[in-house]
This record gives sequence, C-alpha cells and structure tokens, in this order.
Amino acid sequence: MRKIMFLTLMTFVLLSITAMVANAEVEHDKDITNVINEYIPSNSSLISPEHPVSTKPFQLYDFNHDGNDEVIINYKRKAKEQPSPSQYGAIILKKENNEWKKVWETKSQGVGLDYSGLADITGDGTKEYLFGVTIGAAAGNKLEIFKWENNSLKMITEVFYHMMELLSNKDVGMIVWQRYIADTYFVDVLKWNGLELVLDEGLYSKYYPVIEKFHKDKISKMDAWFYWYTLADAQIKANLFDKAVKSIQKGTSLAEQSSLADVVEKFNQLNVKLENKKKSNETEGALDE
Repeated sequence: MRKIMFLTLMTFVLLSITAMVANAEVEHDKDITNVINEYIPSNSSLISPEHPVSTKPFQLYDFNHDGNDEVIINYKRKAKEQPSPSQYGAIILKKENNEWKKVWETKSQGVGLDYSGLADITGDGTKEYLFGVTIGAAAGNKLEIFKWENNSLKMITEVFYHMMELLSNKDVGMIVWQRYIADTYFVDVLKWNGLELVLDEGLYSKYYPVIEKFHKDKISKMDAWFYWYTLADAQIKANLFDKAVKSIQKGTSLAEQSSLADVVEKFNQLNVKLENKKKSNETEGALDE
C-alpha cells in the first residue's frame, strides 16, 4: 500500500514539475514575442524558415559567450504590388543593462525564406548565422553566412544553391546542390579553410554514394545525357576516374545519337578536366613520396 502511495505521489510531483517547466517556457516565449514585436519593421510579420524544419520565427544563441542569449528574429514584409518579390530580414537583439537593443540587421528580396540557422562553419567554437533567401525557382537560393565580430555580425561568404544540407562530424561540411538542367545537379561538398569555403575531397568521397544513387535512380527512369554529365563531374571530384571515363563515354554516345554537337563538346571539355585532375593527383602523390 505504501509503495502504491509513494508511486502515486512521485507521479504527481513529476507531472507538476513538467507542467511548471512547460508553463515557464510558454511565458518565456510570450515575453520574447512582446520584445520582438517592438523591433520588427512596420507592415511586417514574423516568419519561420523552410529549413531547418520546425525552426521558430526567433532563435536564441549566446554569440559572445557571456551567459546571455541574443535573439535572432526573422520577418517578412510583403511587396505592395504582388507578385513582386517580398523582403525577408533577420534582426539580432542583444540585452544590455536589462534593456534590449538591435545590434544588427540584414534584409534581402526574394520569394521565400529557405534557411535560417546556426552552425560552426569556421570551426572556431562559435556558431555562424546562416540566412538563405529563395530568389526564384530557376535561380534557386542565396545563402549568406555571418560571423560574430565586435558585438555584431559580419558576412564572410555567400553560396548559391538549390538544395543544401550540413554535415556535422568533427568539422562542419556544407553540401550544395546546384541545378544544371531539368532535375539534375552539380554537387559540391564544401568546408571552411580559414579564408573561404572550398571543395573538400575527403568529405566528398564519403558523401559520393548519395550522389551516385540519386543519378542511378534518375537514369533508370530516363537515360539522358545530362544525368551522365553531372554524374561524371561528381566522379571526377571524388577521384573515381575509371567511373568518370565510362560516364563520359556513355554521355557522349547519347549526345552523338541526338546530333548534339555542343553537348559533345561539353563532354570533351569534361574529359580534359578529368585528365588534368589525374595529372594533378599524380604530381601531388610524387611530392608526398
């Protein structure tokens, strides 16, 4: 009997604590929302990005590691005349002496807010802020990456993409898919080298199976030259030269069958790129010996 009473009491206590925490979070969100509404531009509304999924219109992060979170706000201001591009923006609020103030803002024209998130791109222990606005279906998205410096954010680079994801291992890598023709893409796996984002062959090789599966699935439905073209490009980047040779041969054959002389020339140029990459790797290998 005592055991049952004890378990009942513990269950009640746990439920009460859970409810208190949930209520505290709700009240906290209400307080933040009240502050946010004071700083977003007139005729604007808060907006959540498409990615990362389930991201709120505001995020909290302690950029300067002083124990107090800054607030990142995302908003949208509709164009007066539709369907003109709307304005998408991000604001950083910082609390000083118990008062909030705006320390940074960026805005960009577009048709959607694709990305708003945080990741330690530079690997220095402080996350960068990533802000990606959709320009259009054909043009894709423009991602701006900002680094915290002197109590504000400074843009360190920008990346254009149609699809993007982050690899979080020991170092953060960025996978960028850029549309080429129809539904095929050039893929890059980028990593910060201290100055800029550059292709990382190690991360690329690890990610390559995903790229190959994507292309093989497409080719199984439609054996088109452009799938072989972007697949060969990926194979060159992954140092899979034998596979790249076969892909170039297959793509060239399809282009010749359709009398696409300009496409055949593209494959010829890709073959030159392949040979140059081979020579470069051989030279690097000789220097390492």
